[in-house]
Amino acid sequence: MKIGPLIKYHRTKKKMTQAKLCEGICSITHLSKIENNFREGNAETIQLLLERLKVDIKEVEKGERNIQYLLDEFVSYLQYYDLEKLPLAYKQLENFKDFIIFTDFMYLYELYKFRYFLSMNELKEAEKQYKWLHVQKQNFSQHERYLLSYFHSISLVTRGKYTEADKNLMKIIRQNINLGVFKGEVLYHIAVVKGHLEESNQAIIYGEKALEYFIEQINFKRILYTLLSLSMNYSRVKVYDKALETYGHLLRNAEIFNYDSLLPQVYHNIGDLHYIMGNYSIANAYFKKSQTRMLRDTEDFLLCLFNLGQTEYQLQNWDASKGNFELLKEEASRLKVHHYGMYATFYLILLDNKKSKAMDYLEKKLLPYISTDGRCADAYKLFSNLLSDFYKEEGKFDKAVYFKL
Repeated sequence: MKIGPLIKYHRTKKKMTQAKLCEGICSITHLSKIENNFREGNAETIQLLLERLKVDIKEVEKGERNIQYLLDEFVSYLQYYDLEKLPLAYKQLENFKDFIIFTDFMYLYELYKFRYFLSMNELKEAEKQYKWLHVQKQNFSQHERYLLSYFHSISLVTRGKYTEADKNLMKIIRQNINLGVFKGEVLYHIAVVKGHLEESNQAIIYGEKALEYFIEQINFKRILYTLLSLSMNYSRVKVYDKALETYGHLLRNAEIFNYDSLLPQVYHNIGDLHYIMGNYSIANAYFKKSQTRMLRDTEDFLLCLFNLGQTEYQLQNWDASKGNFELLKEEASRLKVHHYGMYATFYLILLDNKKSKAMDYLEKKLLPYISTDGRCADAYKLFSNLLSDFYKEEGKFDKAVYFKL
């Protein structure tokens, strides 16, 4: 407990001057040094100052214990990804925010706020919180600096900066940094990042380590999300039987517990796997199941519309394909997610039997626009290969080779 600043807080709250508070107890200079942590007062002086302020030290200590309990509870909800209880726990901690600044928990509390904003997808608040933490980190303990580095890595993942996130996370692993209850999360996020960087074998290694850790904790939600990551990476390395088996375990458990926030993504990813395998009718059925459960105002919904349009295109259901791409263009414009609008525009030109015009649009507008966005890496590969195949058909082999990925 930082008793000096606590005394100053209660003195100023009561609009009491230093002279009035310290009269008959100590000098103004001595009180000033106590309040600013330049000197620790003896126990008797501190007790007299607190009595004059009518501050009960036992109540102060009780408040500190309450903060410890609430922080532990808050971290538990983060650890077990309990997003339903997390906002209430955050509000309870906020009730103590004026008091927390006088405790040793101050920076941990601010770090957990950063993690909270990331968990709740409040990215603007998360960015503001990170800037404040970055300025303050010179005052952090070593453990607090490690937490800042890890939480910042999660922030980088949310913005599609996977290479930077990978560098930070691998540093944590190489230095064998102990992040306590966040160890499993670190392994999981490495798996996610490695997957985005197309290092699927590494993603599987770290995903299986994370799964083992979460099973030991009986951390159900984290187990499901790790199974999702593993399924995606088994698919990427073309171990389709293992991917389907893992998706099967994941789907059964998600449906049994009616985990609505995860089911749309599971349905979508199973559809994506069947699309890769050429099972377009099965893929289409799963994409439709995903669409009916997915939140509309999200990029995931846009991706689902895109894949539905593609699948109907492969099945030669031209009207259905056009309908999905028209809806995608409309929704992408409303949500201001321009790359999905451009994907839709390309296919709508193609469906209008203007292949050369579509490919010209692809080469001159779409590919340059998405080339530097890490979130669009899969789409860039898809469209680049489509352009390569077109130029191969046209006999323009130099261009075909240039765009082949």
